[in-house]
Amino acid sequence: MPTRCDLDEDATIRLRTRAGRRHSRLNQHTEVGKVAAGGKHAARRGHDKSVRVGPTRLGKGVFARRRYPAEAVIGEIEGRIIDDPHYGSDYCMNIDDGRVLEPAAPFRYVNHSCEPNCEFDFFDLRDTGQTEPERRVFLIALREIKPGEELTIDYNWSAAAAIPCRCHAPSCRGWIVNPDELDALRARLANTLPKDTGQTA
Repeated sequence: MPTRCDLDEDATIRLRTRAGRRHSRLNQHTEVGKVAAGGKHAARRGHDKSVRVGPTRLGKGVFARRRYPAEAVIGEIEGRIIDDPHYGSDYCMNIDDGRVLEPAAPFRYVNHSCEPNCEFDFFDLRDTGQTEPERRVFLIALREIKPGEELTIDYNWSAAAAIPCRCHAPSCRGWIVNPDELDALRARLANTLPKDTGQTA
């Protein structure tokens, strides 16, 4: 699930804002509340059987084993927390205060799509017995997902980190990049391409 954590601060802010809006609607009766009430590893027990890692044309991907309704919590994105503002990889994501999360399987392998069916959200939750909340990351269904569907998110990389996109969605942007930066990326690329001199070889 690449997010180029050393370059995605704007995307992280947008995700936190969206997470705040969703978190304000959640309570202890929601799936995230149930996961928090069950302790940190409740999510791991829940998602191991509901998703699988399988081959795709891009390498590995994550697939649903069951139906998920829109807004369902698919699982917690767990992994190593690295307290180093200079750390970067193709998979990590900013969580707060210069810390990054290096995701573990299975959600490490969630691929990009320009028409994603999922997104990840940050939540500050307390496990049973904890006094301070902990920043945790969950994968959320954006729409109904059927068994066998590949789970995807929009990476929203900055233009500086953009690479060509091969998601083949009908509205594919052609680049894995934040939509707000697409025009700037195209302009920059147009300025770096060799000019046609009109001469023939």
